[in-house]
Amino acid sequence: MRTSPAQIPFVKAHGLGNDFLLVVESALAELERSALSFDICDRHTGVGADGIVVLGASASATACFRIYNSDGSEATLSGNALRCAAAWLLKKREAPARDGEVIALETRVGVRELTYLRREGPAWILRAEIGQPSFAAADVPFRPPSGLTPAGPIVDFPLPVGDVTVPVTVLSMGNPQCITFVEDFAAVDWRGLGAEIERHPYFPDRANVGFVRVLDDSRIEARFWERGAGHTLASGTGSCACAVAAHLAGKTGRRVTVQLELGALEVVWRDDGMIELTGPAEITAEGIFHWRKEPT
Repeated sequence: MRTSPAQIPFVKAHGLGNDFLLVVESALAELERSALSFDICDRHTGVGADGIVVLGASASATACFRIYNSDGSEATLSGNALRCAAAWLLKKREAPARDGEVIALETRVGVRELTYLRREGPAWILRAEIGQPSFAAADVPFRPPSGLTPAGPIVDFPLPVGDVTVPVTVLSMGNPQCITFVEDFAAVDWRGLGAEIERHPYFPDRANVGFVRVLDDSRIEARFWERGAGHTLASGTGSCACAVAAHLAGKTGRRVTVQLELGALEVVWRDDGMIELTGPAEITAEGIFHWRKEPT
């Protein structure tokens, strides 16, 4: 282990309060990314964020995109982090962004394209193709006891959580999603429930948990407990999963506004199966993190 600080340049950005620290791969050299994410994301002794995004060179896209949660675990995809990364890539170029310009990011689950739409004050508004949802239990992965896994989409599955049973919709948005409907957020300890479901034994890779309140046939409200980060103010892939769950339940159409704690995201589940997510990303700070790891 090193005994002198590593100086790591970063840019901080957020999508409706879901915040990330963006770093370039070349600045990390052989540094251990999981340990770095744990330390730099600490909101008291680090910079503070829900996760870090590492951007590097890619032969098939604008950049290679890797994301690590605040607990040090590696994630696969984040709709908000994709927009933050694309906004930064557009901002740091000399030429101004053009309407309709596409940024392609190579993720662990394939290349994802984002389209620049416009600026609204400090916010970069981008539309991202998140991917097609998968309802196969093996893709989530979701592993209830033998014989309990539905053959089709996992809708209203009776998930045992402590002394209660929670009806959930389970799917993959490139990451494991578990969605349940509520009538009143104030009447439910959704943070406590989210923490239990995240590490439920039926989810061997843990789960991102979304809580949905339906407002009407085109609007829902959501709260999130994300694996490796806990309560986040927003979730892009989670919002997509919530919109899909609401449509599967017959509560909404395929175009949904998802109201979050600091604003709204727009989700469209296209007829070809692709899900589009539109929303803002704001770049708020940049600096140097002096990271020292003592010998063990």
